[in-house]
Amino acid sequence: MGLTVILRGFKVPIAVLDRFFASNGVEETNGNPSPPILSPRRMRHSARPPARLFIPQRQGHARSTYGYVAYAYTMVYSQRMIDLARELPDQAPPGFAELRREILGFAEEGEEALLQVAGIQGAEGEDGASLLFIVVTDEREFPLERTFMRQSDLRCDHCAAVFDYWFDLLYHRRDTHGVELSHSLPVDL
Repeated sequence: MGLTVILRGFKVPIAVLDRFFASNGVEETNGNPSPPILSPRRMRHSARPPARLFIPQRQGHARSTYGYVAYAYTMVYSQRMIDLARELPDQAPPGFAELRREILGFAEEGEEALLQVAGIQGAEGEDGASLLFIVVTDEREFPLERTFMRQSDLRCDHCAAVFDYWFDLLYHRRDTHGVELSHSLPVDL
């Protein structure tokens, strides 16, 4: 199952990214999301800011030709309200623009067309290292826990009883308060 990721960072061709990884002693992706974190511990230079790599899902198609390097990201399971200023600040951390230049510096002669596609270069006056992207990916290194899926508690609006599961709340409202049972999903799932 794919997961939607909203991220701030930059887009890079996989071929260029893999050459960057190889030069830093990290296993190449070959279009698969194997090294998810571009951490200073995994590379030779410790001055780089930590970043997260996302490779789009191409289920049923060839491997993705582009990846995304993010300094901030948020994952969306079904739907979610996002505070862009807090969760995805538009100001990249120190050193992130240098990381972008270093990675894109591994482009070889003849790959200029790869670097001209939408999303690699920002619009005039826009920082190319802090663009906003929405990516569907099949990566998931965490369980979908209740705390991830819901930002509010499950509280009965008639008696303030608290429940752990959505359907328990629905059955309580039906059995205790006579409210007609509706199987609609909560607004913040």
